[in-house]
Amino acid sequence: MKTAGVHHYGIVVRNLGEAADFYLKAFNMKVIIETEWEGETLLFVGNDEQKIELIQQKKNQDDGAHTAFQIDCIEDMIHRLQNEGFLPLEGPFLLNNGWKTVFYELPEGGWVEFIEE
Repeated sequence: MKTAGVHHYGIVVRNLGEAADFYLKAFNMKVIIETEWEGETLLFVGNDEQKIELIQQKKNQDDGAHTAFQIDCIEDMIHRLQNEGFLPLEGPFLLNNGWKTVFYELPEGGWVEFIEE
């Protein structure tokens, strides 16, 4: 199983439109996809070098900040981590854009996401 690197960074924002405007203009990014997920509006923006997930929550939740690593096979990662004693916090899920994703809670707090694109 190969990890291709960081897929995206997730950032919680107060105003999705203002945050998107900043990233689109400051980093010459474009909108990749906008979607709703479990009460949150998610907007992925990016350019050739990076992707940012802007997260606007509808209710007061945890901060949602995370790093997502791009991998070539999500099932292999789940199996590998399960053999090491780690179980998914959420997922795996198949998103409406075809990405497969799974979330793990980190021992020191927070969480990490793996994505197969």
